[in-house]
Amino acid sequence: MNKKHNYIKEYVLTFIIATLVVVTFCLCFELNLLFVSEKKVNQEELNMANLSKFCTISELEKRRIAQPSDYLVDIKLAQIYESLEKFDKANEFYLSALKKSARSDFSLYSYAMFCANHSLYGTAATVAEELSSNNKYHNLYKAKIYESLGDNLEKENQILAANKAFQVSYKYAKALDDDEYIKLITEKFAKSYIGVADYNIQLKNLQDAILNLNNSIRILDTPLARYKLGLINIDIDKIEADRFISSAFDENPYLVNPYIYNKLLNDLISEAKSANKQSSLNYYSMKLNRFKKQLLKYYIYKDDIFIENVKIAQSKKLFSKNEKYILSFDLKNNTKFSLNSLFMKLEIAINSKTYTIEKKLLTYGKSLGYYEKLEQIQFELPKDATFITVPFKNDVIVKFYAKKRKNAPWTLIGIEQLNF
Repeated sequence: MNKKHNYIKEYVLTFIIATLVVVTFCLCFELNLLFVSEKKVNQEELNMANLSKFCTISELEKRRIAQPSDYLVDIKLAQIYESLEKFDKANEFYLSALKKSARSDFSLYSYAMFCANHSLYGTAATVAEELSSNNKYHNLYKAKIYESLGDNLEKENQILAANKAFQVSYKYAKALDDDEYIKLITEKFAKSYIGVADYNIQLKNLQDAILNLNNSIRILDTPLARYKLGLINIDIDKIEADRFISSAFDENPYLVNPYIYNKLLNDLISEAKSANKQSSLNYYSMKLNRFKKQLLKYYIYKDDIFIENVKIAQSKKLFSKNEKYILSFDLKNNTKFSLNSLFMKLEIAINSKTYTIEKKLLTYGKSLGYYEKLEQIQFELPKDATFITVPFKNDVIVKFYAKKRKNAPWTLIGIEQLNF
């Protein structure tokens, strides 16, 4: 009995060892294939870089005759013809490279990118799927091909197809260890869902739009997606609308239309009054007051700032014959709030040409208190801003813009017409 038991143990042990050997062999074989594939791709890219010294079509044609099997020469020629917008010729050389290389990884990638960039979307996707291994180069190539498909489909306003392309690109990008590239594709994929939501809003498919925006937030939570969810919910659930819009406003106040949000808060206050809900009334009243105070921090309003005594003067640099022109003006703060930081932009129209100059005037170390004035603020005009002097005269129109934060929208605060 013991002898029989020992035979069984030996049989089981032999079977386990044999299985491990087979599995190990298969794994080694697969790893070897991946190593060979990646090594081949590395060599292809290196050889392609070496072709950069052959700059002209004629030089490449000579090399093509001398080394007819070198398919990288065909790819280089294809790229040159593509840059010259001779797309039929480029297509011809890409196909030649595919044939010569027995459809190598790099030739497949190059041709798929060409197709993606020139509206051959079906061909691009088909060629991309020939890169079937799960190594980092194939994943990177496929991610970039589908990214290009998404970019170009978006340009052609094929929103749904672009979203599908970014979804595939996102799948392959996640398999990479390139955090920067993964972030880029994640942003594009999330943004594409917002595009699909806008498309569904136009068709009045609001439930589909809400689903799209939730998908966008699931991939990458952005204030834009939350804001759009808030806008949709204004006529569905005002409390939910406030939740989304206030969250978006706290993160990016310039994204939110202040008039829409102001009305929403006032509507919630009115509803609380009608329902005799004192706690809700207090909450939304407090929220509205906070919102108004925040707006004063972020926005410039009409008559907040006055521009006075605008002049253009000609001067010369010491020991230089070159003329330069200085535009100067006084700036008056007409509000009860100090301006700790102020950015200004001037658009100066001289004859048929417009010059734009931007400058940050105030820093936190030097604020402009309320009802205070800064005199003789100077902007040097660009060197090519020339005027015709006496006996001729020019009309010069200057538009003054200002903002309190770097990422805020510009506000037009004054227009002056000068005669120089």
